[in-house]
Amino acid sequence: MSRPCVWVTRTDPFNRLTAKRLAGAGYETLCAPALRVLGLDVPAVLAVPDALAFTSLNGVRLHRFLPALAEIPVFAVGDHSARLAQTCGYRRVRSASGNISDLAGTITRELTAPAAILHIGAARPAGDLGALLGPRHRVSRLAIYETLENDRRDLERVAGHIDAIDHMLIHSPRAGAHVARWLQDVEPHWRGTVHCISDAAAVPFRSFSRISIEVASRPDETSLLAGLMAHRPRSSVAAPRTSEAIRARAEQG
Repeated sequence: MSRPCVWVTRTDPFNRLTAKRLAGAGYETLCAPALRVLGLDVPAVLAVPDALAFTSLNGVRLHRFLPALAEIPVFAVGDHSARLAQTCGYRRVRSASGNISDLAGTITRELTAPAAILHIGAARPAGDLGALLGPRHRVSRLAIYETLENDRRDLERVAGHIDAIDHMLIHSPRAGAHVARWLQDVEPHWRGTVHCISDAAAVPFRSFSRISIEVASRPDETSLLAGLMAHRPRSSVAAPRTSEAIRARAEQG
């Protein structure tokens, strides 16, 4: 008996962690990122700020850790970002366990104003941390990566197996918009469930009449995967759990 298949659209390399969690729960997985991350050439931080703010895992991953920053307060948008920051060497890390609004709230409560905060993240962040914090803090931005939509040719192998896909995981509004446009052109009548990390990520799929949409209760991956984990497949037969299994399944059809 074949196991349900999940298309993991998350960016590399963190999509591999998601796929591993799903494989452990009994799902077949197909990793094909909707977006790609391009690191930017930026100068090292010379002036030590009062605090650092990270709004993504990639921000933590791509920022070069400096010993001079080890003891300053670090505010991370989510638990995974916070754990990665601690692994990198930051010692005073606080997780907002949510989105950028939760991050702003955590900083407001826990950081004495006025403070100089360096916001490290994408060239086009999902929100304006400086505007959310207001004039009580001085926020400067350091863009260390850019997120780009993958070319549609990179998704051709997904198109060949679309009938074998039961679920899609959407980790951001931008990924949702890109996948929805692609799906409209490739298979507008696809039947399955799209699991979205937020309401904003789900919006592009509202026009599809045959798609079921599940929105995470919190904007984090644990909440995003909760529905799949609660209804993990049951099978006494060990099934392959890689994209090769999906290809074989599609060829048999």
